[in-house]
Amino acid sequence: MRHRTRTRPLLLLLLIGVIGGVIVLPLIPKASADADRGDWAARIAEMDRALTRGETAAATAAWREAYVAAHVSRGWPGMLAVGDAALRAGRATGTPEVFEPRARRAYLTALLRARRQASHNGVLAAAEAFGRLGDRDAERLARSDAADLAIRGEAEARRRANAL
Repeated sequence: MRHRTRTRPLLLLLLIGVIGGVIVLPLIPKASADADRGDWAARIAEMDRALTRGETAAATAAWREAYVAAHVSRGWPGMLAVGDAALRAGRATGTPEVFEPRARRAYLTALLRARRQASHNGVLAAAEAFGRLGDRDAERLARSDAADLAIRGEAEARRRANAL
């Protein structure tokens, strides 16, 4: 009997947790992998307006929201735009040492996404972004990746042409 009295409260808690989870989980919004470009672009515009007004805390919060929106979008253009926004925020707030690593991380994410998507334009854009950041080694590596993508693209185009 004693064993049953100890397990009943645990079973009751477990049952409440399961029922609560069933009720609460549908209320939690899901992050869409196809987040609209407007999400991160609007947040960047909000950051720029806050910087114009001199509201550093609001600008930083808007930048973070832009970063999350660009990250969820799974595309490379948003990450490049967020990296550029980080550099602007660093200059405007006088804290480039805070925002340059954030820009570098965003550019690296953009490069990796562009490479995964075999986007020659995306890889070149990331190379240019690293150049703006002053990271010549990363710029050189990204340009090398872009050249490799171009060669693979030409080889694929030749293969298709020959098949026709």
